[in-house]
Amino acid sequence: MKVLLVDDSGLSRKVQGKVLREVGIDTILEARNGLDALEKLEGEGWQIDLLLTDWNMPGMNGISLIQEVRKHPKGKGLPIIVISSEGEEARISQAFNVGASSYVTKPFKKEVLQRKIQAVRCIAEIEQKDPATANVALIEGDLERLGLAELVGFLNFSKKSGELVIQAGSDAGMSLQAGEVVHAWQDGVQGAEAFHQIATLERGRFEFHEGRAPRGRSIEQATMSLLMDAMRRLDEARGAN
Repeated sequence: MKVLLVDDSGLSRKVQGKVLREVGIDTILEARNGLDALEKLEGEGWQIDLLLTDWNMPGMNGISLIQEVRKHPKGKGLPIIVISSEGEEARISQAFNVGASSYVTKPFKKEVLQRKIQAVRCIAEIEQKDPATANVALIEGDLERLGLAELVGFLNFSKKSGELVIQAGSDAGMSLQAGEVVHAWQDGVQGAEAFHQIATLERGRFEFHEGRAPRGRSIEQATMSLLMDAMRRLDEARGAN
């Protein structure tokens, strides 16, 4: 697996590189900022499996880098994780909106990064399915491999419409219109509270049926705001344990 690590701090690159090697990454390329990263991508013929980028960097920051990568035909499906000390909800939401696959706030635990890498690689597998051999109306997978944050972020960025059904021992799911979650349910609970409950699920199967009509509308809150709220609650719950 080949990773491009982008950070203007040599110390940060050294620390992150050590963590990457501990989770089994064998090839790590480094860049000092977004411009340097684009040169590295071109030099490698865009044969990179994962891009990790900081937010604040001189020359070209992480957000501008993501925007440039997503414009390139070979960069549309490249898994990108933002690793930054910028932990405000607005910043995280902005990163997802421009095409980040996931977000990790510094400092982070090795297990968190490992889980995020696994999740964004699952997203890449979904995007690379051949429409000629796959049922493009159905996206399915396992929540143990792909977290809800990355899944909803992907559906939101891709402007998907349909129904996401969660099979985790309960009747749960959500309806989306052009990437926005408009309804969520779990065992009789509906709306934002149901979404927050679903966000705590870490095991089970999911199926996204593209084009399926929504069951109703119980959510008016913007999806990225809803997702940031759910992620904060989940982090607080984990911290309490």
